[in-house]
Amino acid sequence: EVVGSVKTSSLALLSDASHAFSDLVALTITLFALRMAARPPSAKHTFGFHRAEVLGALINGLLLLVMAGSIGFTAWQRWESPREVNGGLVSIIGLISIAPSLFAVVRLRRSKNLNIKSAFLHALGDTLSSVVVVVSGVVIALTGLARFDALASLVVVALLIIGALRMLWQVFHILLEAAPAGINPEKISRLVCGLPGVRSTHDTHLWTLCSDVIYFTGHLVIDGQPDLKKAQETITQATKLLDKNGVHHAT
Repeated sequence: EVVGSVKTSSLALLSDASHAFSDLVALTITLFALRMAARPPSAKHTFGFHRAEVLGALINGLLLLVMAGSIGFTAWQRWESPREVNGGLVSIIGLISIAPSLFAVVRLRRSKNLNIKSAFLHALGDTLSSVVVVVSGVVIALTGLARFDALASLVVVALLIIGALRMLWQVFHILLEAAPAGINPEKISRLVCGLPGVRSTHDTHLWTLCSDVIYFTGHLVIDGQPDLKKAQETITQATKLLDKNGVHHAT
């Protein structure tokens, strides 16, 4: 794509190449973060290294915004001073570049892990940007309007920004230890209170360590004067109930 952008004078191809390069960097960061997250807890890091996933996603999101700013500035300059572009060759190179991105999208699409999801968004954005490049090449070949190249670059920039902001919004919530999306803390408390012998709950906290590790802590007030065995049975029931509702680490 870089060679093609030189041969065709296409900024859209260069934008797509930059996007693809950022994907390569993002996948490298993702792999490193996943390796870190798989390491066992230590005496110093008792929660393990799961937050490496969040830091990886943060770096990916910021990288996308930097790429978007750079491409957007160049695209605006190209809009003001358009150059002649070989539209036919642009669309051929764009078509070739779709294949690897599409393969990555298919392989990564089902994961709920934030880091893998960020890699999926990179690959999806790259696929869409390649489609935009192909369309712009066809339009330029048919009409001769070179400004479509700059317009395609700006569409790629929009895709980059949307993907980055979505990712950073998730990172923001995790770093603030917000309750995970899709799990209502009040509903969790009501479910626990519905167990036999449980009168109420207090000091409950539900937060996300990383995208697929959710923690819950809380106190249960039990009716009557139960012995230790009865109290342990109630705790076991509460833990199983939480596990069914997506909370796998409860105290």
